This record gives sequence, structure tokens and C-alpha cells, in this order.
Amino acid sequence: MIGIVILNYLAYKETINCINSIFDTCKENYKVYVIDNNSKNESYDMLKQTFDQYENINIIKNTVNSGYSAGNNIGIKQAIQDGCEFILISNSDIIFHRNSIKELKDYLIKHNNVGIVGPKVLEISGEIDKKSRMFLKTGVKEKLFARTKLRRFNYKNLYREYYGLDKSFEEEQEVFALSGCCFMMSKKIAELITPFDENTFLYEEEVIIGIRAASTGLKTFYIPRAVVTHFHAVSSKHIGAFSLIHLVNSEIYYCKNYLNAKNYEILPIYLVRVLLYLSRCINDSNYRKNLIVFLKQTQMRLWSKDGLGNT
Repeated sequence: MIGIVILNYLAYKETINCINSIFDTCKENYKVYVIDNNSKNESYDMLKQTFDQYENINIIKNTVNSGYSAGNNIGIKQAIQDGCEFILISNSDIIFHRNSIKELKDYLIKHNNVGIVGPKVLEISGEIDKKSRMFLKTGVKEKLFARTKLRRFNYKNLYREYYGLDKSFEEEQEVFALSGCCFMMSKKIAELITPFDENTFLYEEEVIIGIRAASTGLKTFYIPRAVVTHFHAVSSKHIGAFSLIHLVNSEIYYCKNYLNAKNYEILPIYLVRVLLYLSRCINDSNYRKNLIVFLKQTQMRLWSKDGLGNT
């Protein structure tokens, strides 16, 4: 059985559309676990009302908004307890194309040395999301020259190598990590790399998963026969400036704890993010309102040993 874990925050309409796309395109044996991350709207009630009659759909109410990793951990734990052999993690703003879930599952069945697989991700326009797969471990250089606006300079071809822009998007590819918006794990690797690190509220989960997966010896593959459409940032758009605050907080934590980076190595990344935040302040009152919060939170984390602001 496939356990499909969908994290919902405020976006119940998109979650309903996502589940309906599963109904329409997947004939496999599956159970859906929707984790409502303590939405402050009618999300939980609407989801319960819509899917309460379905035995294979479990709507779970999280008592706090605990972020991406912690929210997904609830569903993953339940799916493993229910005997699911495959765990599919999906954003609420994903629409599945025909047989995509089957293609991912079948690849894991046929390749015992592979633990994680991900689909071809399309933008709303129909164009391929070229940043949905990563071929290199995300080190400090990759963070700075591939994942910030400095990628425009393509320093030492790092940007193109990191995202494999010179590699085919129509052929299977072994990668280091996949977009966190949609991927499937075998039960074997799920038991090795979960629970996900709950010290990141939002962002950096995918690069952490990549590092954890690499340590198991099991491979990660991009499977273009499986296709999804991603309606980006449906949940994060509701939190405005806090989306960027969480990004910077998570980056600092990641660099300190997974790269053992020193402050002087992280500082250039941080300064780029500060400039990005200030640029958004020009036209967005929400960013201006939270400028002091941004500076206090991120600097407290930057100068702490653990990247969480505790020491």
C-alpha cells in the first residue's frame, strides 16, 4: 500500500484538488493522510466534510502549526504503522498526472538500490520546473552561487551543474536531492531517514533529506515518466515576510549543523538575504512591518553556536 502524506495549511481548496487528482489518476492501493497544520480558517472542517465518507482518507488535525518536517512526520509515522510499503510526500498544491504515482512506485519495486524517486515537475504554464532536482550536495558555495540571486553569474558553471541544466529532463537521472514538493520513499529508507529534522520550520528540508539519504547508501532518482503540476507557494503566500524569515533561519541552521560552516562562511549568504529582504520592503508593507523581527531573529541565530539562537 502507498501512504500519501499531504500537509495542509489554510489551502483546503488546493488540497481538495490534489486529492481529486489522485482519485482521477491513481488505481493503486493507497491511503491518504492529510495533516492540517492548525489552519486558522475553515480548512479542517471543510476537509472533514468533503472526505469523511472515504475510508482511505484520514484527516488529522495538528494542534499547532509545526512546519513542514514536523507536520509530515505525523503522517509518515501513521503510514508506517498502517503497513504502507511506500510513502509519497506531496504539497497541497500538487496535481498528479495519469499513472504518475504508479510509475514512482514501480520504479522503487524494480530497483532495490533506490530509496527515493521524484517526478518531472511542471509549472502552471506547462514549462518544466528546472530547479526540482539537485545533482550536487548543497555546500556553502552551492548555497551562495546556485540558490541565491548570485546564480546569475553562474560562477564556475556551478548553477548549471547544481540543477543539471545541461542534462536531459526526459531521461531518468540519478540525483543528490529532489524538490520537497513531491517525492516517494520506500519504507526501507523512510525508516532510516525519518523523522525529518524538525528544527527547520520551512525550507531546507529537501537538502537535509538529500544528505540523510546519501548516508544510507540508497540512491535517489528523477523519473520523468511520472509527471505533476506544481502551483507554487500556495501556503507560504499567506505568511508574507515570515516566509523569507523562515528561509534565512533554516539556512543558518542547515549551514551550521549539516555543513559545520563557520560564521564567516555563512555571512556572505546572510548579507545577500538581507539585501533581498530590504528590496521587498520597498513595495510590501508586510516586509517593512516585520523588518525588526527579521533582523533580530536571524542575527540571533547567526551568532549562536547551534543555529537556533539557544547558545
